[in-house]
Amino acid sequence: MIQIGKILKQVPIFRMLGKDSIDFIVERLKFKTFSGKETICKIGDPGDEMFIIISGSVNICIYDENGENEQVVATLKSGDYFGEMALLTGETRSASVIATEDAETFVLQKKDFDVILEKFPSISLSMGKIVSKRLKETLQKAITMPKPGKSATEQAGPSGQLSEVPLVDLISFCESNSVTGTMSVKSGGEEGVFEFDSGRLQSVKLGSLQDDKALDKMIDWNDGSFKITVRPLTMGNETTPEEPEEEKTILIANNSLVVRKIVERAFTGLGYRVASAKNIEGSLEIIGKQTIDVIITDIKLPDGGGDLFAEKVREKADIPFIFITDNSVRAEFEQKLKNIGNAELTKTHEVSEIVKLVENFI
Repeated sequence: MIQIGKILKQVPIFRMLGKDSIDFIVERLKFKTFSGKETICKIGDPGDEMFIIISGSVNICIYDENGENEQVVATLKSGDYFGEMALLTGETRSASVIATEDAETFVLQKKDFDVILEKFPSISLSMGKIVSKRLKETLQKAITMPKPGKSATEQAGPSGQLSEVPLVDLISFCESNSVTGTMSVKSGGEEGVFEFDSGRLQSVKLGSLQDDKALDKMIDWNDGSFKITVRPLTMGNETTPEEPEEEKTILIANNSLVVRKIVERAFTGLGYRVASAKNIEGSLEIIGKQTIDVIITDIKLPDGGGDLFAEKVREKADIPFIFITDNSVRAEFEQKLKNIGNAELTKTHEVSEIVKLVENFI
C-alpha cells in the first residue's frame, strides 16, 4: 500500500526532514482528481503545485522547439510524484503532464509550500533555483530533440554535447523529468552508461568501473556527447517487485454517502481494503465478519454517538478510532476521547489529514 509520508521522504527537497515535519506537510495536501486524457499541466504553466499520484497514471511529455513531435519521456503511476522542482522555484513547467486514465492525486499548493519553507528553512530555496535554472537552459538551448522514431518500446530522447550541458545537469534533468531508460555519455574513446527508473538513478557503468567509481571519473568530463534513450513505463515492465506489504482494512462509518465514497476512493487508491456502513449497527455486523485495522467515523451516527460506538466496539476488540471533527465541536468531544482511548480527532475534514492519522496507527 502507498504511504504518503514515505513518498514525501523520497522527494529530494524533503529528504532531510523528520517525521513531525513530514506530518506537517501531509496535513496540507489537497485531494484532486483528473479524467483520462485530461492535461494536468502544460509547458509554460506556473509552477505552483506538486502532485502525488494515488491511482491512475500520467505521461510526462516534452516537445521540439516548434511545439511539435511530442516525446513521452516517462509514464508515472500510483506512488510517483511530479512538479516538486517547479514548486520550489516558482518557475514555469518544463514539461506537460497528461493523464492516461482517470487519476486521483494529492496536491501541495505553492501557498502551503511557502508556509513549509518558513517553518523549515533547511529546505534550500537557493539551491533549487540554481538547479532549475540549469534545467531550463538544458531544455531551451542545449538539447536537440529527435524526429519521431519507429520503435514502440524504446525512443531516442534528448542528445547533445557535454561542452554545453554539464553531466550533473543531465542527471538532474533525468531525475526531474522522471525518465525511465538509459543515458550514454562518450568522451575520449570511453563510454559511460547511466540507468534510470522513474527518475531514480539505478546504476552507473564505465568499462569495468561501477557506480561511485565510474561517476567520479566521468563527473569532470566537459568534452564529448550524450544521448538519452527513453524506455516508456508499461504494465508489462519487467522490474523486481518489492515485498508486498500486508493489506490493511479500513472501516468507514458515516451517514453521508458522499463522505463515505470520497474517503473510500482515497484509501482504495492507496492500497487499503475498505468497508463502509452508515450506522453503528451496520458497522458492528462488519466487525463481526472480518478483521478491521482502523475505524474512521463521524462523532454522531443515526443510531448513536461516537462514544457509544466505541464502547460497543471495545467489547469485541481494541480497534483504533479516527473521529472526523472540526474546531466547532472538537473541544466538546475531547473529554469523551480520553475515556475512549486509542483514538484520534481530526482538526479538519481534509482527506490528507485522515490519511496521516491512519498511517500513524498502522
